[in-house]
Amino acid sequence: MDRPTPVRIIHGGPRDMEDIRAYTGTLVLDLSLPHAASLKDRRKSLRSLIDRLLQMDFAVAQIGPADLAQRAFVAVSAVTGNASRLDERLDEAERIVFQSEFDVRVRYRDTASWSDSSRS
Repeated sequence: MDRPTPVRIIHGGPRDMEDIRAYTGTLVLDLSLPHAASLKDRRKSLRSLIDRLLQMDFAVAQIGPADLAQRAFVAVSAVTGNASRLDERLDEAERIVFQSEFDVRVRYRDTASWSDSSRS
C-alpha cells in the first residue's frame, strides 16, 4: 500500500520528521460465543468487549460475519512511537480479549513500522 503524499511540508520547526518513528500493530480475531442464542446476545457481549478496548485507546472494528450469532471477527489496532511499547499494548489487548466471555478460535498478530527516512 502506498503511503499518502503530504499536501504541505513545513521545515524549520524544532525538529524535522526525520527522527520520527511510528509502530502499528493489529490483532485479527475469530471469536466464538457458544452460549449466544441470538444476534442480540452476541451484540451485547461484543459491545461490552469493544467498549473495554476503546476505553484503553485501541481502535476496534467488527469485520464480520454479521449473520452468525455465535461468531464474530474483530480487528484491534494500536499505534505507538516505540516498538517495545507496541508489543506491550498488543499484549494488553489480548489480555482483555482472553478475559472476556468469548473463546478465541483464531488469532493473527501483525506489526509494521514507519519512519520518514524509509520513504522514497
